Amino acid sequence: MIFSKEKTTLAYTIEKCPKCEKLHKRDFSEGDILFTISSKCTFCDGITTIEKIFGEILER
Repeated sequence: MIFSKEKTTLAYTIEKCPKCEKLHKRDFSEGDILFTISSKCTFCDGITTIEKIFGEILER
């Protein structure tokens, strides 16, 4: 097919710190579950939770 485009889906995870309200976008990792404790906040040393998991489709 001459006009078909290859589609790639990239998955991301948004982490939110309840202490400073900062959001951090990172690549999705196997085992990410919504609303679970994720990592240490890089801004205030609070504990972040996973707020959102989503994918973006790229066409080549």
